[in-house]
Amino acid sequence: MTTEAAAARPGRRSARIEVRSIDQIPLAERHGRVRDQFTLWFGLNANIFVVVLGGVTVFLGLDLLWAGIAIVVGTLAGLALVGFHAIQGPKLGVPQMIQSRGQFGFYGAVLIFAASIVLDIGFLAAQLVIQADAMNLLVGGISIPAWIAILVVPVVVLTVFGYDWIHRFQKIMTPILAVTFVVVLIQAVGHGAPTGAAASTSPPSFAAFMAGTGLFVVTVLSWAPYVSDYSRYLPPTVDLRRTFAAVALGIGVPTVLCAFVGAYLTSLLPDASSTIAAIGEVCGQWVLPVMAVSLIGSDVVNSYTGMLAVAGILSCFRTVRRSVVVRVVGSLVIIAAGTVCALLGYRAFVGNLSNFLGVLLYVLIPWSAINLTDYYFIRRGDYDVPSFFTPAGRYRGFLWPGLVAYLLAVAAQVPFIAQTFYTGTLVAQLGGVDISWIVGGVAGVIFYLLALRLTRAATR
Repeated sequence: MTTEAAAARPGRRSARIEVRSIDQIPLAERHGRVRDQFTLWFGLNANIFVVVLGGVTVFLGLDLLWAGIAIVVGTLAGLALVGFHAIQGPKLGVPQMIQSRGQFGFYGAVLIFAASIVLDIGFLAAQLVIQADAMNLLVGGISIPAWIAILVVPVVVLTVFGYDWIHRFQKIMTPILAVTFVVVLIQAVGHGAPTGAAASTSPPSFAAFMAGTGLFVVTVLSWAPYVSDYSRYLPPTVDLRRTFAAVALGIGVPTVLCAFVGAYLTSLLPDASSTIAAIGEVCGQWVLPVMAVSLIGSDVVNSYTGMLAVAGILSCFRTVRRSVVVRVVGSLVIIAAGTVCALLGYRAFVGNLSNFLGVLLYVLIPWSAINLTDYYFIRRGDYDVPSFFTPAGRYRGFLWPGLVAYLLAVAAQVPFIAQTFYTGTLVAQLGGVDISWIVGGVAGVIFYLLALRLTRAATR
């Protein structure tokens, strides 16, 4: 029996509450198959949130053809980064954010942990609002806040039980959601074809196209701080190319499918109160509970990864590498924060979501560029993993090349930001195009040059 096959038999471990949090997964506990990555990420991305984002591309002014192009281009750009983050998990066996200590330092990585927590809470809140909206359309007698409270219950259960339960749930959801969204697309096409502006094939403004493309870059890239969290239990002997492909296809296929469904439905019914309402009108009420349930897995992943970031911050002050209490309490804190944000912000959801996703681009791109540059071009996957967990190890204190590169890249993006809350000084000269997320990639170059200089100085 191969190592991977033997490790793929978790026995009774999947029936228990996970005990590990941020610590490295021992070889004896590695299990799972590469194909599990496909079912996990397919189930996480075949959801109503992505459908809503597809509708947003049409609201940005793109017709159906160019909305589809923006969805594909943005998804592929994000996958090029996320796939390379994914294969760090089997190699190192630690959560993605803990590995960031190799670039930012034991204490310096707290900045990245905090950004990750904000990301997790924001996505959880946005998704709870979308789910509650779908259920409110089905059962209007129950208010959106009440639905938010109800939908949180399965999120708590799955998050507390942890890694194996998350994978098991997504294996069940993958075929259900795949069939559902194919049926929804068939029903949408059978309902008719877009007319008017949505049926045009004329090239849109460059600003609108870049906005739509950037929307899906950040949608896919938002998984980057999570992705190794769900591959770290895989045996280190798995084929990394197959792992990359499983994650990329698991994210890419449902993202493009569901986003196109959202763009198509919005093009068909531009006067509908929301993309969710358009789904109900075209497909019938049966689809609404499935749409709501489709986001439970993603809710859980946000809560689980947020918990790991909380544990990472706590580990700066005490030992929490293996603690069920920290896992459970940290999960509940993230879920509670996300729920409160959903209850406070659901009335202004569209504006809040647009601003939130815009900010994510500014903080995620520089981090991703630095992390990938360090892993693939500087250290080439060679890390002292025990030092991730001690303030006196190789990555002690603050690693200034990573921190300086990150802050400089974030600052470099400011003149190119075009959002409702702020417009940079150079945006008008670019015709209103927001290219800040492209500029953020300079973080990798700055980091490489700084790290190379320090390496040469140390050698001398």
